[in-house]
Amino acid sequence: MNGKYIRTALIGIGVMGKKYAKMICDGEVKGIMLTAVVCRNSDAAKWVKALGRDIKIFESAEKLFENPDYYDAVIIATPHKSHPQLANNAFELGKHVMCDKPAGISVSDAVKMSKAAEKSNKIYAMMFHQRLYPKHIKIKEILNEGRLGDLKRIMLVNSRYLRTSHYHKSGSWRSSWSGEGGGALINQGQHILDIWQWLFDMPQSLYADICFGKYNDFKVDDELTIQMRYKNNLTAVFMLTTGEAVHQERLEIVGNKGKILLEDDTLHIYSYSENCDDYIKTAKVNSRENLSINEEIIKFDKIEEPYAQMLENFAGAVFGENTLIADGRNAVNPIMLTNAAYYSAWKGEAVKLPIDADEYDRMLAAHCEQE
Repeated sequence: MNGKYIRTALIGIGVMGKKYAKMICDGEVKGIMLTAVVCRNSDAAKWVKALGRDIKIFESAEKLFENPDYYDAVIIATPHKSHPQLANNAFELGKHVMCDKPAGISVSDAVKMSKAAEKSNKIYAMMFHQRLYPKHIKIKEILNEGRLGDLKRIMLVNSRYLRTSHYHKSGSWRSSWSGEGGGALINQGQHILDIWQWLFDMPQSLYADICFGKYNDFKVDDELTIQMRYKNNLTAVFMLTTGEAVHQERLEIVGNKGKILLEDDTLHIYSYSENCDDYIKTAKVNSRENLSINEEIIKFDKIEEPYAQMLENFAGAVFGENTLIADGRNAVNPIMLTNAAYYSAWKGEAVKLPIDADEYDRMLAAHCEQE
């Protein structure tokens, strides 16, 4: 970006907000200068002042938006429910927006954010940084090349995000319908669902079996299994839990020309000697005797979370130098999957996508009242 930078305001000085602020002020992010911050308490303000930069501090987002001359872009790192209004206010002022996941708590929220971005003609990015994990990039490459052929089955199991009662009580808004809009799926699940829809697109229908408060004393989800159905009889299972001690991340993708098995950071790539559909129909044996399978194993190194790269990509998009890694308008899809899963579990039946956003909002409101 050759010394250019975009003046940026940060809303939210929590764990992630502080991380972004420190990265920017330490010079780890090219193209962004932090010029304004919203601090709702004196401790946060002291922390910002200790960064040693000339940063304008506002006591509220309202005050920030009343003073638009201090910044050209906004980073939103606040609780989920506040994202839509903050983003929409920024777009109305003609500001670019980088938002932490998710795009609100409902499809109607996410759609409004996308429409506001389109109306403003400003850059709208979402912090879906797991798209930069080398293992996910490699899988995307294999799928785009068609090396697996026609996909037949997908299965994902994720128990990475063990969460304690201490975590759930760390914010009054956490792990509740009224504050967070749900539990594991609306929080930890957003990154995983983003990668899911990025790799496989959206299913035609799904059925969700959700445990509400299986491990915790609350009414939102902490374990769930979603069965999905795609066109051409592609079937899929998505399983997420925040209550298991053993860490597992497992993704199986089965096609008629090969299979991928990702276990944590180890990728197994299987290639068949011939199309399995054809083999099943024409082989003169009872099983796999005449079908050879080649295995390739790739082990990926652990990497630092690529937040700085995502922020640089945002700045580059503002300057017209690159496209976005994660366009905020794509954030509708993870929210649609989330809402559809809750909707299915509440109704006890499979649902077609897209779901009725207005009916979902009514059902969510009812669960908020009952909480």
